[in-house]
Amino acid sequence: MTVDELETCLNAHREILTALMASMIADGRYARMFDELREEAVFRDGEEDPGIVPSTAFAREARAADEIARLLEAAHARAAAR
Repeated sequence: MTVDELETCLNAHREILTALMASMIADGRYARMFDELREEAVFRDGEEDPGIVPSTAFAREARAADEIARLLEAAHARAAAR
């Protein structure tokens, strides 16, 4: 799979996740799950020095937290637009 094909697949998955999450946001039964996802979107590395270079593992966790935050933001926007 090429990088372009992989990116296309990831975008399709994001679209599906956003649609599912937006539908779930409209249903109050899932509020606790979204609260937990919001907590996951806040990455805490425990470092006191903001200038320190993060390790690869911490950098990956931070990127994952950013992606969760982007998905939540998109899902909330879509749910509000309905």
